[in-house]
Amino acid sequence: MKWFYDARKSLLGRLVLSILVIWIPFTALVLGGLVIVSKHLTKETINNQTDKVKYYSAIINADIERVMQSMYQMCGNKAIVEFTGNWKGQVDYPSYLAYMQAYNTIKEYRNISMYIDDVFVYLPKSGEVLSANYSIIPADDIFLTMKNGYEREELSFYHFDDALYYISRGSNQVMVGIKVSLLDIRYTLKGYDSEGNYDYLFVDSETKELLGRPETVSDTGLQVYQKIDWEKDEAQVQTIGRNRYLIDQIGSKANKFLIIVYMNRAVAYRTIYILYWAWAAASVVLLLMPVFLTMVIRRIINRPMEKLSHAMKLVEQEKYDYKLKMDESKEFNYVFAQYNRMTDKVKNLIQEVLEKQLQVEQAKYKELQMQINPHFLFNSLYMGYHMAKSDDCEAVGDLCMYLGDYFSVLTFASSEFISIDNELKFINTYLKLNQMRFGKKLRYRIDTEEGLGDYTIPPLLLQPLIENSIMHGMEKCTHPCMIEVGIREKGDRIMFSVADDSGVITQETIAKIRQTISLEKMPDTYFGLWNIQNRLKRNGDCRQGLLLEKSDVGLSSGREGLQGACVFRISFSIAKRRERYV
Repeated sequence: MKWFYDARKSLLGRLVLSILVIWIPFTALVLGGLVIVSKHLTKETINNQTDKVKYYSAIINADIERVMQSMYQMCGNKAIVEFTGNWKGQVDYPSYLAYMQAYNTIKEYRNISMYIDDVFVYLPKSGEVLSANYSIIPADDIFLTMKNGYEREELSFYHFDDALYYISRGSNQVMVGIKVSLLDIRYTLKGYDSEGNYDYLFVDSETKELLGRPETVSDTGLQVYQKIDWEKDEAQVQTIGRNRYLIDQIGSKANKFLIIVYMNRAVAYRTIYILYWAWAAASVVLLLMPVFLTMVIRRIINRPMEKLSHAMKLVEQEKYDYKLKMDESKEFNYVFAQYNRMTDKVKNLIQEVLEKQLQVEQAKYKELQMQINPHFLFNSLYMGYHMAKSDDCEAVGDLCMYLGDYFSVLTFASSEFISIDNELKFINTYLKLNQMRFGKKLRYRIDTEEGLGDYTIPPLLLQPLIENSIMHGMEKCTHPCMIEVGIREKGDRIMFSVADDSGVITQETIAKIRQTISLEKMPDTYFGLWNIQNRLKRNGDCRQGLLLEKSDVGLSSGREGLQGACVFRISFSIAKRRERYV
């Protein structure tokens, strides 16, 4: 609890604690009210959505019940009873008059509801059917199936494709039926839902069989149908894929079918979610108010005090180059001005020495960092010129992209560090540029152990080694040359190596290189290796510097890489680090 004690002693801490004592109860009261209101509105929204669907479905169910009542009335209609009892399939004037009266009657019954697609009456003496749509027609397979089912098991409800059939027979043995269109019911329900939030299924209330043609049901509808728990009469929520759906079933026993209404819960709760977002925004505002007040107080009082305190600590450490900016209130600016005048007197005495030291250090680094072979740039530009002349636009584009990546690293490389992953990207770009220049004569391979990419090293350590292999190895040999870059973990250090199988480097040349890179001043040749040698020793990462060796055995035996003899390798090691280099 030391931090709390320190906060109470500081000016800002006392002000913040005073604000929190007042603000926390107020915020808790407001947020509690928002929670209560949100719960109430959530319940109201869900009830409104459910009641709306149930209301429209109840209208349809009532209409269907009215249709079935009209069917029972037809069984006792005088015109229908007389015609069905007398019609034998022979047309005469009296039978024609009876036909017209019965036919017009069933057409009137058909117009009772918009959902009735057809009304029909069975003519037993002729084995025909009187249809409101088609007049007198032979009894088809659908009607015969329904007639036999009714006579054997008294089944009064049937469905075929997108049609529902209700059939009944009165005590006078008159058999009538009504064909109801599922499509009309669906269109009506869709019309009530102007926003298109709901979808519907129709299911046999007894067998729970899906009604209608399969192609009229969406994939989501089929999944909803499969997920429904038929043991539950109340609304339920089922998960389908990544979405959750609200599902309800509405219907009556008399109608023989259920209307399954389903809706994506995210759509149903759209208004609620907007309310929640508003609630969350209000909560964030309330919670951020103390932070805002704290920032204001810090800006006015505590920040200038911290600046002055920080400046005085720097003076204690004999650091006099820190200047306080005159960007606070008038009173603090006066104090800052007095501090700046005091430190200027001391700073002027040591400024000259500091500037000279800084210039020397900057010159040393700049000299080491910018010693890049200018011939590489010249050769790349001439290569781009010849590609352009030969209309090889794709190659010119690749060249420009690689050059851009290459020189962006050179431009922004600092004296601190670079990750091994970024260093590898850089040398890969460099090797691709050279491969464009030398073609099949140059092959390369980068072999790195996994898990080393996040470690950091001084920038541009590997490129000069690769450049040396190209200039003093590959360019002087007559056969294709392989350059292999290797990075390995060895205890608490990381081993780096660059090798080539050009075979042109002799032991005498290696001795000359060792002597050259050990010079104090930059030599005329092998200055890239001399640069790396000095940087490694200056950073203290590798006091022994570069190791040069020639081997008569391939370095990558048994795999694609350096297979031949006379391999020249330059290596060094660096301690594992993930921090900045000074």
